Parts: sequence; structure tokens; C-alpha cells
Amino acid sequence: MKIIRNIIIGLLLLVGGIMILMLLPSPQGTADKPWEVTIMDDGNPHVLGIHLGETDYKSAQQHLGVFGETALFVDPDGSHSVEAFFDSINQAGLSAKLVLNLDVSEARMQAMQQHATAGERQPSGARQLELSEQDREFLLTAPVKALTYMPSVRLKPEMIKSRFGEADKIEQKKEPETGLLTKTWHYPAIGLTIVFRGEDKPVLVYQARTL
Repeated sequence: MKIIRNIIIGLLLLVGGIMILMLLPSPQGTADKPWEVTIMDDGNPHVLGIHLGETDYKSAQQHLGVFGETALFVDPDGSHSVEAFFDSINQAGLSAKLVLNLDVSEARMQAMQQHATAGERQPSGARQLELSEQDREFLLTAPVKALTYMPSVRLKPEMIKSRFGEADKIEQKKEPETGLLTKTWHYPAIGLTIVFRGEDKPVLVYQARTL
């Protein structure tokens, strides 16, 4: 009986130990924060684990741990752009929407338009086209040239100043169509502009300086 009792006690201790280990928080790596910007040797910013002008779209997705959706945009003036959208990312406990602008030649984008299917017209007047599978695969190798970070929480100006300091330049204008006041803070040293539009949440835009 003693042997059976000891075995049962041992099993209970083992199960209890495993449960304690499962409840302990696992060590978390240092996550990238939107105010942690490093200027690389090529003069371009490195933010959220992405070296603008260098990191390709596939590597950006791997670092962020989520997959984006790509689309081709054709503006009313005929110019093109390619963007990748992330409905939700979470870095360092901060959730946000993210848009990556990919560096693709004009000739390639025109070819993409020929392969694309009709899409939706955006409020800006641009047409959003759905890309072919072949073109989506090609974009995995395209460098990220700009990053737009749209936080889910409202970042107050005081909070932004505490992270980035005073802006080098501030512009403001009233939109004639809506009457909304838009303020743009410029931080050229780190390739950042922050846009405050009416009561909307501020939007942070990082751009490569050289490609």
C-alpha cells in the first residue's frame, strides 16, 4: 500500500508542477515600438523591424507575424502605386492598422494593371485593382519604401512630443471640401510625418529617404 500511495503522491506532485509551469508567463522578447526609429547607414529609417528601402515585403510579413493583402492603385492622373494592408498588428501591446508602400517600377505596375481585375473606386478617386496570383508572388521580393501606422488608440500631442520631441516643422490647412483642419508635424531627420486630421486619430507616416 505504501508503494501505491507513494506513486500516487508522486504523480500528483508531477501534475501540479506541470500546471504551475503552464501558468507561469513565458519570457517575452523585446517588441518594436513605433517611436523606436534607427537611421541606418544608407540614411533610411528602421522602424517596427522594417528597414525602409531595404526590407522586402516577405521579410516584413515574417517579422510582423501576420499576412497582408496587396492591391494596385491607379490615380485619376494615371499614376500607379502598390500597397499592402494589415487590418491589425500588435507590437509591444499596441494595436494598429498598417499600410506598406512597395517599391515597384512604373513599367512593372503598368504590366500589373493589364493582369489585374476590376476593383473598387476609392473616395480619393483612385481605382483599387485586385492583382493576379503571379504579381502577388512577385511583390514578396519588393522593398518597402514607406510605412503608414494608424494606432487604434488616440495618441495625444503631448504623448507624441514625449516620444519624438518637438517637430522641426508644423503645417496646417483647412480642407475646402470638409472644412476639417489638418495639421502635419514633420520630423525629417527620421523620415517621419504625423498627420492630425480633425477629430481622427493621428497617423504616422515613415518614408525612405533614398532607394
